[in-house]
Amino acid sequence: MKWLAFYFLVFLFFIFSSGLDFVVHKVLYGYGLRFSYDWASIYWNFYGCIYLVFSISVGFVYWLGSGKSRKDIKVAFALFLSVYMLFLGGFADILWFVFWDGGLPNGEVVWWWSPWFWVFGFWNSFLQLLLLGLVFVSLGLFWIWILRS
Repeated sequence: MKWLAFYFLVFLFFIFSSGLDFVVHKVLYGYGLRFSYDWASIYWNFYGCIYLVFSISVGFVYWLGSGKSRKDIKVAFALFLSVYMLFLGGFADILWFVFWDGGLPNGEVVWWWSPWFWVFGFWNSFLQLLLLGLVFVSLGLFWIWILRS
């Protein structure tokens, strides 16, 4: 039951942070905000730092409340890595569209704001879902390995 509550709280963090991102990148444009890489890059860096600190906090709080065994250290690290990998895998972006914007854009829409666009020169909803699926599978296998070792 504790794990279910934990997963739910992490999910809520992702939901509400993507909601905040929705306010910045959708609602404020209705009030005259104009996109600029000058402010967006600062915002995106802080947004990423919030997820990094949250990931560290999740792992650290688990470790503080644990018996501090070798396995507890592995679980704490796995928690940190899981939350941050979900962020890097674009879970917040998917939630942004699904919960706040009414659905994913079609495959013709280029996700130019994604860091993966800058790496590969093209990125869309299909590639984002593929990446997130790979992250989920990788994390599932990682957790099986952590809990068995």
